[in-house]
Amino acid sequence: MSSQALDAAALAAATPPERDRVVDFVRVAAVGVVVVGHWLLAAVTWDADGLHGRNLLGVVGWSHWLTWVFQVMPLVFVAGGAANAASWTSSQRRGTSYADWLQGRLRRLVRPAAVLVAVWTVGLALAQAAGADSDSLHAAARLIVMPLWFLAVYVPVVAVTPLSLAARRRWGLRSAAVLLALVAAADVAVLQGHDWVGWTSYAWVWLLAHELGFWWRETRLDRRTSALLTAAGLGALALLTAVGGYPVSMVGVPGERTNTSPPSLALVALAVAHFGVLSLLRPRLERWLERPQVWRRVVVANGMVMTAYLWHMTALAAGVVGLLATGWFPQDDPGSGTWWAWRPAWIAALGLILVPLLLLFARIEARPPAPTRQRRPSARRTLATPAAAGLATVLSAAFVHLALAGLPVL
Repeated sequence: MSSQALDAAALAAATPPERDRVVDFVRVAAVGVVVVGHWLLAAVTWDADGLHGRNLLGVVGWSHWLTWVFQVMPLVFVAGGAANAASWTSSQRRGTSYADWLQGRLRRLVRPAAVLVAVWTVGLALAQAAGADSDSLHAAARLIVMPLWFLAVYVPVVAVTPLSLAARRRWGLRSAAVLLALVAAADVAVLQGHDWVGWTSYAWVWLLAHELGFWWRETRLDRRTSALLTAAGLGALALLTAVGGYPVSMVGVPGERTNTSPPSLALVALAVAHFGVLSLLRPRLERWLERPQVWRRVVVANGMVMTAYLWHMTALAAGVVGLLATGWFPQDDPGSGTWWAWRPAWIAALGLILVPLLLLFARIEARPPAPTRQRRPSARRTLATPAAAGLATVLSAAFVHLALAGLPVL
């Protein structure tokens, strides 16, 4: 048995009884759905004229309905909210400073992202020096770092966890109602032509999904309430898309209005529906995750989930070059019956390409945290808090720039 398997077995066996295993499973499952969804959306072909990349949503109209299932990023934020609330509450009991807590929460996110950026910056420079096609390099420079948008949003959401959790505890659901009202106001402003206001919803929508994670941790919903939430979310989503003019797709479609850039009320409705379904499944998931072998696999996957998310577009790029450009993989018109028939094999092939990347880079994500330092003197603690918040702001801005502009190519 490998050392990684032994570590996973030890961690699984040492799981404290109060740990919410469903949160770990949701994080792993949701990221897995995101990865497969991105691989499906890439309707890529390669012929004598070179690479032709399209978005499946722009080719197959009925595929828009699939996004009601595959758009699970809100659940990633729900899981993050539950985990961050538990972590911050525990750190307060131990007397850990905000700066130390935030540093610990961000370390596992930033380290694998920094490695991705460093490796590909060097790789693109070498490819350029070797005479690679400039257009292909620029396309790769944007594609590879596309997943960093998540960190651009998630880092500041994590940073304000103490404030948002305090608001939740003081005002209850009223704090969520305020965020919902802000999303609605931003949507109205966009409809009136003030597009810039809509970008504020990157804060309101994802903070709201994060707050659902607080609710998950603090309240165990009964089946009736869970069913009502599911029905309310789906009903609101149906109303918004059928009458309100919101797109059916919960993922951006090229050239059309989108529910994700910026996020809209429709995405909030989807988040509520998914949260309701998850609450309905909670008892069964808890029983299933009590099985030692199941939980051990979740522990292993949880130790590399960020690495899988960050590197899955690299696996896609490698698949395009290594399988399509070489003619080793059958190609058909995207959306055709034959194209769909080959999708399981395509997903499996990309998964195999991703495996060595996980083996190589997951150890960086899974590296154990440094020991918690002793509490600082009060003067240093006073300075550390704004410094930590400033660092989170700088990191978020850097991730925004990379996600929008891509890596530098001369």
